[in-house]
Amino acid sequence: MSGPVVRFEGVSKRFRRGSGARSVLTRLMRQVRRRGTTEAAEEAFWALKEVSFEGRRGEALGIIGPNGAGKSTALKLMARILRPDEGQVHVSGRLAALIEVGAGFHGDLTGRENVYLHGAILGMSRRQVRAKFDDIVSFAGVEAFIDTPVKRYSSGMYARLGFSVAAHVDPDVLLVDEVLSVGDAMFRLRCIERMRELLRGGAALVLVTHHLDQMHAVCSRAVVLEEGRVSCAGTTEEAATAYLRAMSRTKAAHAPDASTGASAASGVAVDRVRFLDASGRETICASPRQPLTVEVTLDVTAAIPRCVLELNMRRRVHENLLSFNSGRSGRTFDLRPGRHVIALNLDRLSVCGGEYFWNVRIWDGERTTCELDTAFSTPLLVAADAISTGQWCVDHAWGYASASAVAREAGMTRGAQIEFQAGMAGSDLRRVER
Repeated sequence: MSGPVVRFEGVSKRFRRGSGARSVLTRLMRQVRRRGTTEAAEEAFWALKEVSFEGRRGEALGIIGPNGAGKSTALKLMARILRPDEGQVHVSGRLAALIEVGAGFHGDLTGRENVYLHGAILGMSRRQVRAKFDDIVSFAGVEAFIDTPVKRYSSGMYARLGFSVAAHVDPDVLLVDEVLSVGDAMFRLRCIERMRELLRGGAALVLVTHHLDQMHAVCSRAVVLEEGRVSCAGTTEEAATAYLRAMSRTKAAHAPDASTGASAASGVAVDRVRFLDASGRETICASPRQPLTVEVTLDVTAAIPRCVLELNMRRRVHENLLSFNSGRSGRTFDLRPGRHVIALNLDRLSVCGGEYFWNVRIWDGERTTCELDTAFSTPLLVAADAISTGQWCVDHAWGYASASAVAREAGMTRGAQIEFQAGMAGSDLRRVER
C-alpha cells in the first residue's frame, strides 16, 4: 500500500452565522461602526478545528459523528468545494464525489444528458462515458426513465444515477456522503459491493454515514468528529465504540422512551451493562450468529429476595425486538444489599446488521412491582456480515431436487417420468412416449 492520497493536516474551517444580502450589508455597516471586532467574534464559529487524518490507496476511511459535527464540511473540503481557513488538504488523483442528491445534475436535462454532463464534470471524455453508459444506466436501474428529465426523478433515482456515474469513472478517490440512505436496501447492498470492487482495484474511499453497520462492512479505519474536532481515530470497532458511547450519553439524557420507574428510592441501580464476545472480551460490536453475553452489574441498597431481571432490545422507539425475562425462564435472584453481577448468555444473536439499544428492568417477584426501568441507552452495534436487509437472520438451509429425481423417488415408469417432467416445465407435449 503506497502513501496517503487523502491527507488533512491541522485543517480548520470557519463560517459566520446569518445569511442573505441584508445580513451581509447589516454586518458590514456594523463592522464600520464598531471597527469589526465584536461583531466578527460573535458571528464566527468553527465547523472544523485542527482536524488531521489520512486515507491510503485500497483503503476505506469512515467519518462518523452526530449531526453538526463537521462531517459534510470535511467532505466538501476534500472535494475542493470549500477551502480551509487553516491547515492543508491534499487529495491526489482523479476525484469523484457523491455529496448531495442531484449534485452535478441539471433538472431540465434528461437522465441520458446528465450522465454525459456529470461524467464530464468528473473528468471523463465523451468517448469514455459512451463506453460505460450501458453499465452506468443498468447499475442505477433507470433504463425506463433515462430519456426523462431528472427533475421528475425521485430522490432515490437521483442517488442511484449519481452514485452509478461516480462509481464507474474509475476514480482514485471516491467520496460518498449520507446520500446513499435514500436508496432501498438492495441498492445499498449493490453499492457496498461496488465500493469493495473499487477498493480491490486500488482506489481510496471516504465514507460519511450514520449507518455504522455499512461502515463496518466497508471501512477498515474510521474517524469520529464531535463539535468539529477529532474525538477518536482508529479501527472501525474503536470508532464505533466511541461514537455509540457518546450517542448513548446523549440518548440517556434526552430519551423519548425513558421511563420514570428508575429512581433512587427503589433500592437498586444499574452500575453498568457490558457485552462480552465468545472469548470473554468486552465489545460493543457483535457479530450475528456468534455467542454473546450481556452482563449487568447492580448496586442494591434494599433487599429484593425474588428479583426478576428483564433485558429488552430496540432498534426504534417503542419497537421492542427482543425481550429476555428471567421470571419467564423460571429464574429469580436473591439480591441482598451490595453489588451483584447477572449474566445473560446467548448462543447467537439472530438479528441483522444495525445499531440497537438495550434497557434494564428490575421486578420484585413477591410484590410484582417494577423497581427499575432504565432508558434504552446501552448501545450495541451488530455487524452487517453481508446481511443488512430485514430484521432477523434465522438459521436455515436450502434443498433442491430436480423433476427427474422426484419422479425416480416416486418409482414412476420411464413414460410417466417424461409426462411428469413435461408438466413440471409447463410444456405443451401432446405425445408422450410410453
